[in-house]
Amino acid sequence: MGRLKLDPDALGISSLFERVTGVKVKDCFKDSETLYFIVAPGTIRKAVGKGGENIKRIQLKMDKRVKVIEYRDDVISFVGSVIYPITVEEIIQDDDVIFIKDSHKKTKSLLIGRDGKNLQIINRAVKRFFNVEVKVM
Repeated sequence: MGRLKLDPDALGISSLFERVTGVKVKDCFKDSETLYFIVAPGTIRKAVGKGGENIKRIQLKMDKRVKVIEYRDDVISFVGSVIYPITVEEIIQDDDVIFIKDSHKKTKSLLIGRDGKNLQIINRAVKRFFNVEVKVM
């Protein structure tokens, strides 16, 4: 994996996150209402803080929701980390496509989101580290 390049806005946001949490950010991005931070394996508890205090502090400062994702070297585990707390029946890889399989309609709708927004976010997070596309079945 090569070095990721962050735009100046993302650099400022990740710098704030690192100051508040004491955890290094591997990647960060945002949409209209949420900030997403990807942190190294084993650091998510420290990033969230006791009782979620670090996340609450960042949410107040930035006036946006915050989601912290734990990075994994294995693409299947990483996809599971990105979609957490949603649990699915199966995540499988077929060449350069990851399929998230679940028979429950509600789970599929949560993964895809209105106008495919959630699936775009999942793909955005995964494509920064792995050359694969995520699809919901």
